[in-house]
Amino acid sequence: MNELISSETIKAETSELVENAIGVFMKDPLSAKNTIVQLLHLPSTIRDGIFWENFLQYLLHVYEYDEATGHFSEDLGRKLAEMLAEETPNEDANYQGDKNRLRENAKRLVKLIDDAGTTQKAVYYANITRAALNKLISRDKFFKLCNCVRNLTEEDLLFFTSDIQKTGTDTIKDDRDNLDDFRAVGLLMEVEEGFSYTRRAFELLKFGLKYEESIVIPESIQSRMTVGTISRGEIDKMFHVEGHALRIGKD
Repeated sequence: MNELISSETIKAETSELVENAIGVFMKDPLSAKNTIVQLLHLPSTIRDGIFWENFLQYLLHVYEYDEATGHFSEDLGRKLAEMLAEETPNEDANYQGDKNRLRENAKRLVKLIDDAGTTQKAVYYANITRAALNKLISRDKFFKLCNCVRNLTEEDLLFFTSDIQKTGTDTIKDDRDNLDDFRAVGLLMEVEEGFSYTRRAFELLKFGLKYEESIVIPESIQSRMTVGTISRGEIDKMFHVEGHALRIGKD
């Protein structure tokens, strides 16, 4: 295995493959076809790797791929490149966008797929991508929802999918193991007497985990509990005991 991985031929193949993977999202007309061809011809120990399996699943769930021609849908490729490219003209690629930002965001997307770990997570990324391509969410929201998928385990995502559909906007009062994990990615917020799912949580369900289903985001979601401010008078009272000022520090 070590000899295979250290082989200069394999290094060259995988290096080119990574560049083609990035190129797919930059609307390089040759990268999509080259990526599929390379995946099919790489040695099995590389081809069967977790990343390439997930990457292929992502591509096949996002793009319309014609096996006869070996090409993806031009329209979807253009939309994804535009979504990743941000603003300012880019005449070379024949669409609006910053070529440097396009490459950086394409690398971010490849890294997300690299971190997926399971093909199911790659499908979730693909669902969120489709929502972005259909203008249902912004590029910023796209990366935030993908970040939720990346930072939660498959088990957490399965529990979340089931629980949010049962709980809705009700208050969660029990102390469950994944409260901190959900709060860390913005899916739960603290409310009066417990926790409640956030708008981002319902967006993740709708656009990522259940994209093919008719999920409705509630119009009314609980308000986040805020910490009230303390007046100067209340602060003064805190440092007085029985009518005498509390002295702090050395005499």
